[in-house]
Amino acid sequence: MPLLTPSQVHIDQPLTNLTLAYAQSQENFVADKIFPIVGVERQSDKYYIYDRANMNRTGDVKKLAPRTEVNRIGMSISNSSYYADVYGLGMDFDQQTIANEDAALEMRSAGAETLAMRLMIDREERFASTFFAASVWSTEYTGVASSPSGTQFVQWNDYTNATPIKNVTDVRRAMQLKSGGFKPNTMIVGKEVRDILINHPDILARLNGGATVSNTALITDAKIAEIFEVENFYTMEAVKNDSVEGVAESNSFIGGKSVLLVHTPSNAGLMSPAAGLTFAWNNIPGANNLGISVESFSDDALKRQQVAEHIQVKMAYDMKVVGADLGAFFAQAVA
Repeated sequence: MPLLTPSQVHIDQPLTNLTLAYAQSQENFVADKIFPIVGVERQSDKYYIYDRANMNRTGDVKKLAPRTEVNRIGMSISNSSYYADVYGLGMDFDQQTIANEDAALEMRSAGAETLAMRLMIDREERFASTFFAASVWSTEYTGVASSPSGTQFVQWNDYTNATPIKNVTDVRRAMQLKSGGFKPNTMIVGKEVRDILINHPDILARLNGGATVSNTALITDAKIAEIFEVENFYTMEAVKNDSVEGVAESNSFIGGKSVLLVHTPSNAGLMSPAAGLTFAWNNIPGANNLGISVESFSDDALKRQQVAEHIQVKMAYDMKVVGADLGAFFAQAVA
């Protein structure tokens, strides 16, 4: 007597409560967190810069005798400009595919998220090339395996000879002098650098020595920031894939193996110094305060091309170093 089998009484169908996607957490990205974002109405404009040297100059103040006039000094200002380029990426959905879509896929939503993720990765790369790079900041040190000289230091993965806390202290002092009195308040490191630091004897010694029930030796970003005397500590953990479509993934961390110390205010404003700024053109129709817009199009012209819907995401901004003396860079902090 023939018996039915499990495969005969059930036809496989896609699950309606599960799909797998690989969108990175926004916590991995730092491009919109480090420097103030200045919303601008025009794609390009200028901004004023006061002369810093004049603020700190000494020797003009004198003791006043009766009926003696004070010395008179002057002021000078310069200006610079920004230009917010527009970056974008789009995706098409054809009529037949949309008509045959399973409900669980939600392709339009998934498409918009994919586009946004790709633009965030692109923005993170532009942040790295603009700010997180050599020959950008006035103070720069380079890590070497051994025998450092001048502005070199022993790379921090050498747990016997490297001195990361002292290196940062020395650079903080150098930057404070060069910038006319401004200390770094924010530290940004590549993922590989953080992984080295949390196991470095210098760091562990600062933590273990005072560990209690309420102050454990668990290494958090807040504790690393306290050790390096900065208010904010960020790790660049975003991953990019350099391979073209159809080729095996080639993933790497965008932040690399370097470290950046900067002075940056929480908000940009009048008489407010900053190492860098992001000018976000938010006057484009549909753009939010960060200059980001998501648009969907479906019209007769697209339908003639057999496109049911076109989705595009755009960002309009200019990342700009506005105070090179307010930053210090450690190139190749780890091997």
